[in-house]
Amino acid sequence: MNSHTQWILSALAVPLVLLAGHGAVGLGQASAPSSRQEVGTIPGSVAEYPSMTALRKVEKEGEAYDLTWTVTGSPLIVVAPHGGAIEPRTSEIASAIAGAEHTQCQFKGTLPAGQNFPRLHVTSTNWDVEECLILIRQRTHALSIHGMAGSDKTVHIGGRDAATGAELAAALGAIDGINVVYPATGNVAGTLPENFVNKDADGQGVQLELTNALRMELFPTKDAPPSSRGQAFVDAVRGVYS
Repeated sequence: MNSHTQWILSALAVPLVLLAGHGAVGLGQASAPSSRQEVGTIPGSVAEYPSMTALRKVEKEGEAYDLTWTVTGSPLIVVAPHGGAIEPRTSEIASAIAGAEHTQCQFKGTLPAGQNFPRLHVTSTNWDVEECLILIRQRTHALSIHGMAGSDKTVHIGGRDAATGAELAAALGAIDGINVVYPATGNVAGTLPENFVNKDADGQGVQLELTNALRMELFPTKDAPPSSRGQAFVDAVRGVYS
């Protein structure tokens, strides 16, 4: 085979590879739409994004989600990374714990029911919201509030801050009707350095994973005050960080 023939075959290989990878587009046919607005508008068509940076390139703020933060001089920041309709009641819990004293950051899913998870859920090791990471790095304590499935009223306490985690376990364990698992294990352990909650000034934060049953017990109504047990939960957490 001479060099001229080799060059022709190599040139033909490029479009063949492209056609195999993306599907052939016939003459006169338009390629598939790829604009920001069109991607992600089909309910349930988007699996979990690889990062929040990727998510925010596709989903529209004010339509699919809201991102809010409040800054104070407190050394504690409370984060609800999957708030709103992604993991219901985590926003209410985070807001109540932060109160007016502590900094907080919330990412809230606002899509119609059934479309928020997993479409707007990004795992904590890939949750790279730079606005919130800046605030986290400036503080010595970080607390993240998460939701998990479960009909038992249980909170799993994880993260790399073992000392604060132990204090929280004791305080929350004293509340009647709440089960405490400490330290959290498995995929809710929250101990990886890549977890955003462990990116505070000392590299160790606390992650609370509350079952669905417990969240609904603490805050029975969306955007409303907590139940008596919910207030006890909030007071216990705030007391540890006081």
